[in-house]
Amino acid sequence: MVEAVLSLALERTLLKGEILSCYMSKIYWGHGIYGIESASKFYFGKHPSLLSLGESAMLAGLIPAPELRSPLRNASRGKTFQARVLKRMVEVGFLDIETALSVVKQSLPLHVNEAEASIAFLPVGGTDSIFEDIWDWETESKVWEACEDMERWAIEVRQRTSAKC
Repeated sequence: MVEAVLSLALERTLLKGEILSCYMSKIYWGHGIYGIESASKFYFGKHPSLLSLGESAMLAGLIPAPELRSPLRNASRGKTFQARVLKRMVEVGFLDIETALSVVKQSLPLHVNEAEASIAFLPVGGTDSIFEDIWDWETESKVWEACEDMERWAIEVRQRTSAKC
């Protein structure tokens, strides 16, 4: 009950966009990072206003469990949770299926340097870097799996839409 009263008071004081902005600037994004500006710079090396749709969707996918969903802990997670966010955007009408499919097929290059990685407690060992371009079959197959899952989902949505007409 108290939460409902507080939320009503907050909505009467601030616009929804202002509430979202305050929330995004305070929440935890994993690896000791708080706030969207720090997260954007940490993961992609740029200001949030310069993020692509795919990068924004990946960050949105982190919110419920940033440490567990971190693409730095498991490279395929970034694409998996990005795809979930894009699907939801299509379902609520913010995005068309073709754009979502196009975005999920794009690479998602992270721009975390080794100094930031060691601060974030990531395993960086010897001369090998986790950021080198190494073909990782397991990760690549999970990324392709996310893309194929998105394509199957898009076909089902199209079929349901055409059946209604």
